[in-house]
Amino acid sequence: MTQEKNILMTKTNYTKIKHLKNSWKQEKETTEKIDKITYSRIVSADTLKWFRSIGSSQYVQRSYTCEGYLITYLSSTSPDKNNKSIREFKFI
Repeated sequence: MTQEKNILMTKTNYTKIKHLKNSWKQEKETTEKIDKITYSRIVSADTLKWFRSIGSSQYVQRSYTCEGYLITYLSSTSPDKNNKSIREFKFI
């Protein structure tokens, strides 16, 4: 059986603007429906630890959803600090 896709993920990619310290330019935004297995792979503790071990920074925000107290916001910055990816999860 296939998994029901009941999580809406919005992924936004940013690139740092040169010569400006804390400014980001939005490059691309995509929205897709994902299932619980894909969600759990994206936000698992092992995945976050691995990305941190290679030098990137991860920021996680949790909030109450219809499924429980889960991660609804994940921000990842590349090791060279020039690219940022933000994933927002909405449970439907």
